Amino acid sequence: MYNLRRRTKLLLSLLPTSALLLILLFSNTNLRNSNSNTPKTHVHNHIQLAAHSACQDTLYKDLCVSTLSTFPDLTTKSVPQIISYTVSQTVSEVQASSSNCTGIIKKQFKKLNALQQIALDDCLELFDDTIGELQEVISDLSIKKLTSNRYYELKTLLSGAMTNQYTCLDGFNDTGIVRQEIESRLRTISQHVSNALVMLKKIPGALKYENSKSSTSSEMFPEFVPMKNGFPTWVSSKDRKLLQSGVNGTKYDLVVAKDGTGNFTTISEAVDVAPNSSVTR
Repeated sequence: MYNLRRRTKLLLSLLPTSALLLILLFSNTNLRNSNSNTPKTHVHNHIQLAAHSACQDTLYKDLCVSTLSTFPDLTTKSVPQIISYTVSQTVSEVQASSSNCTGIIKKQFKKLNALQQIALDDCLELFDDTIGELQEVISDLSIKKLTSNRYYELKTLLSGAMTNQYTCLDGFNDTGIVRQEIESRLRTISQHVSNALVMLKKIPGALKYENSKSSTSSEMFPEFVPMKNGFPTWVSSKDRKLLQSGVNGTKYDLVVAKDGTGNFTTISEAVDVAPNSSVTR
């Protein structure tokens, strides 16, 4: 009986100590787990901050941030490298759009009308042009020194890549099913390019070129063609007068209007009926 009481007292005296040890062990385990997660969270937050900083002032910030968040070692990259990564992702989007159009041609060839077939073929050519322009942008961005000529060339290439997407869409009817199948991808491409154009201004030294806008194209783009009175020298005197004349003084052969008030509702329809090698404007 005495031994039983003695054992009971001993067990009761050990309970607080055991409980304390368990609490310390549990706390230490949680602390280790917390410490192991902290570096990952810390790195993720740094990447998000860097992405938001790079994407500041872009029109499509969510797309920009989500794209740059996948860029390895983003926090250590320069602005040209960040733009190059965005453009390289855009190239992948263009390639996917090209494959999509090719798939539509193969799967729906018998269902496509002549206008849709021509429009899809045009889009494929425009995609090839876009990939070439974007790859040239990546090449130019790899050159460390930014000159005024290179800066304006980058803007021209990116603007051309964006225009190609709208030119592609313009070949389809506004409500056509083929347009619906390709439009979303083309919008994404245009948004990527738009973001790249904004980030271009953040390259060190770019602002002085952006702010020193010239009144004549000859000063802004001296590397392309010689200019005369605001027009390339290959533009004839007659054509310059036509371009400078008022709207009321111009006689139109055809009118393109979406509301149906003209001869055609899309530019592509008007181009299809235009004669080849015409000397008129």
